[in-house]
This record gives sequence, structure tokens and C-alpha cells, in this order.
Amino acid sequence: MGSKFLKKEAMISSDIGKEVIKKELPLVPKLPGVYRMLNSKGDILYVGKAKNLPNRLKSYVSEKNHIIRTERMLSQTKRLEITTTSNESEALLLEANLIKKFKPKFNILLRDDKSFPFIFIGNKDKWPFIKLKDAPARVLVT
Repeated sequence: MGSKFLKKEAMISSDIGKEVIKKELPLVPKLPGVYRMLNSKGDILYVGKAKNLPNRLKSYVSEKNHIIRTERMLSQTKRLEITTTSNESEALLLEANLIKKFKPKFNILLRDDKSFPFIFIGNKDKWPFIKLKDAPARVLVT
């Protein structure tokens, strides 16, 4: 019974962050980039990237059943910062660098060096291309 109460409480308080996002949405350009959610102290809670910033941010406002971690993040969000980029690849690199630098509380995937994305730049085709790759397997020598 206690967990139902906590979830309901988190859902109600997540309206705070949703209002912050709703207020900023009309000002956000339809471009790729990175967004940062900050708490009342100015600490970065979360860094996210998007191909289309307004579309991504709308998902926080319009979806009804966020996971509890997202609800908690929204309940602490008091400010939103946006950085536009030229393309998705630039947004990915900026997101990864900001996560490494600030170690936001709600970013759980890129906080350690083991999960940092690798970028492969091919040169065997007529035109070079960029592709995201998983980290190469580490060889253990015994």
C-alpha cells in the first residue's frame, strides 16, 4: 500500500516539471539538440538529446504513465536549458560530453566509461560515413 501512495504522490508533483516544459515549448526551435533539466539549486538532473527538440519535450508533457524515475525527475525539475546543434551526431556527442562532465542524477547509462559510445568513421566506401558502434570487447589475458 505504501508504494501506491508514493507513486501517486510522485505523479502529482511531476506536474511541476511538466509546467516548466509547457512554458518553454513555444520558444524551442524544431532542431536537433540537447536539453538539460535543472533543479531549484541549478544542478543538472538530466541531459537528453533529440532529433527534434519540441517533439521530444512534448513526450514528457503528453505521456500519462511515465516510469517512477521519470516522475521523480519531473517533480524536481524547475528549469530547462536548450542547446541546438547542426545535426543528430553533434547532439549525441554533446550529450555524452555533458553527462561525463556533470554526472546528472537521472542519467544512468553514460555515467561510467564502460558505456561511452564509439563512433566509427568508415573509409572503404566511395563516401565516408559515420556510424555508432558498441564498445569493442575487451580481451582478458590470463
